[in-house]
Amino acid sequence: MLDVKNLIMEYQLTGSEESFNELYEVYAPKVFRYARKQSFQRKLVWEDVESEANQTFYQAVKVYDIRIGDFEPFLFLMLRRRMANISQKENTYDAYLKQLAEAECEQVEDTTENWVIKKEQRQLLEDLIANATVSSRQALIAFAKSYSFREAAKQLGTTDKTVKNRILKIAEKRQNLWLADYLTA
Repeated sequence: MLDVKNLIMEYQLTGSEESFNELYEVYAPKVFRYARKQSFQRKLVWEDVESEANQTFYQAVKVYDIRIGDFEPFLFLMLRRRMANISQKENTYDAYLKQLAEAECEQVEDTTENWVIKKEQRQLLEDLIANATVSSRQALIAFAKSYSFREAAKQLGTTDKTVKNRILKIAEKRQNLWLADYLTA
């Protein structure tokens, strides 16, 4: 019968590959059966789980203390914890990717809608400017640069009420449009 504790102690003290290989031959089939089952149940990529199972086995042999009891329960406790950790990371990563995709989708929809609105507003402004008098056009351009009737009036050397009236004259020529449509661009 295989003396697991002595093989582990020998490996830990000397680094004997023979001791490690004997342990590996005994436990590898059990470890990989368990890992494959966990991979299937937790929907993990088998190659990742297989690699983690190998590393966990190596780590268990390396840190096992014979005073804590049998090696096999210790090994499978480490495996369970490692598989749960991998699963948690996968779930967190998947949730992050889903959240990122949703945010990008919302952003694309929002960007597309904003682009259409701005295009319509530019078209309205171009139409208004083309049909406006010189003084009204200057008032509209000054307002568009400053977003304030008062600032536009300062630029033109007139009152804010005059600027507002000149812009309203432009809108009056197009009775089916609202002033607010022009001033939000």
